[in-house]
Amino acid sequence: MEICPRCNQRFTRALHSGDYVHTCNSGDKTLDQEDVLVLGTYTNESTESIVTINPQEAMRAGLVNELQGTEAQIRDNADIGEFTIRGNKAELYRQRQHEQYIK
Repeated sequence: MEICPRCNQRFTRALHSGDYVHTCNSGDKTLDQEDVLVLGTYTNESTESIVTINPQEAMRAGLVNELQGTEAQIRDNADIGEFTIRGNKAELYRQRQHEQYIK
């Protein structure tokens, strides 16, 4: 009997069976999924649109708005875009199922 260190779910495996990859399934999307930086072209599953992001966009993403994350931006009601459940920019990150590697 083992316990996943990320989602605290119990699972069984045979002794001395080697390394194991556990697919987290706790029911909490914050733990069960992870954010992956998108570089290139992918299909957005929620809107079914094709999105292309090049490395230059990803590196300069925080430089677009000097006030981003400050009180001035919040008071100005600036459009800050959408974020993933873990706080990353939704237009630069996609979500996928997390698989925990366990020795």
